[in-house]
Amino acid sequence: MWLFGASGMLGGESLRLLESHPQLRLAAAVSREAGAPLRRLHPHVRAAGTTVSPAEAVDGVQAQLERQEAAVALLALPHGESAALVGQLQAQLGEDFDELLVVDLAADFRLQPAGKDPSFAYGLVEWNRERIARARRVAAPGCFATALQLAVLPAARAGILDAGKPWILHAITGSSGSGATPSAITHHPHRHDNLWAYGLQGHRHEAELARALEGLGQRPPIHFLPHSGPFARGIHLTAALPLAQPLTSAEATRVFAAAYAGAPFVEVLEEGVPDLRRVVGGNRAALAASARGGVLTVLCTLDNLLKGGAGQALQCLNLMLGFPEPSGLPEAGLGVC
Repeated sequence: MWLFGASGMLGGESLRLLESHPQLRLAAAVSREAGAPLRRLHPHVRAAGTTVSPAEAVDGVQAQLERQEAAVALLALPHGESAALVGQLQAQLGEDFDELLVVDLAADFRLQPAGKDPSFAYGLVEWNRERIARARRVAAPGCFATALQLAVLPAARAGILDAGKPWILHAITGSSGSGATPSAITHHPHRHDNLWAYGLQGHRHEAELARALEGLGQRPPIHFLPHSGPFARGIHLTAALPLAQPLTSAEATRVFAAAYAGAPFVEVLEEGVPDLRRVVGGNRAALAASARGGVLTVLCTLDNLLKGGAGQALQCLNLMLGFPEPSGLPEAGLGVC
């Protein structure tokens, strides 16, 4: 596997996961900082190699395909850079590009097929498993978008929500969601023991939920309010959704349990509420549903770097390559952080 964007947090998580994968192997870690030791970029991994330049990597992919070997490119690049790289790969590889498997972690291809390249399947496995398994190219969802859709789509598909009233969604994310480069508001002294909202006029991940709901014939007013929390990794989402009919908490839980029956990385709790320690460090999302006073409350927690990032990408790759879906992916959270 060729890992583009190896110096970032999602690149580091991808390297860590690959070390435990029984079948995938790293061909090269790619970075603009060519020649950088991987152990310097990510001291927590065991890989002893150094990074290669994007140009070297594209040449290497071409050589691999010319030898009729399977080639996989995982793009952990900043938003806006993946499309340029895909264009470069298409231009240099020609017809061989169709043999390359690509999973992109950026936003560049997520809202296809409305955009310019409908060949990218949307990589939310629990809702697009068959399409992903057939795809050559996949756009992995954003971390917030993953939590939003896991929490909302089962109820929307079941037809138990009122699409004429606002759907209120609130989520808190850890500092790793801001990437590897610190800024004034992600620097630890500012983030520690602090909490604030942002994106009051809308967040780009709303569009991924809205597109999924349109596929179900629903266009409710969505009000998503993200918050920055005083922890490093994880997302805690609370959805307050207007019910179209009376419903008990037990009935709501059954709707979600049925939707995710057989999904190895979604746990629907029959009692209690999900917290971050349950999921951080694993690729599992935890959900709980309850109903009261005409409102369905859905709670969802997940690790933004795993189920909301590198783990989700590997989950997609496992399907694309015909491997068991859980291969190389931790299911349990750390418990104590």
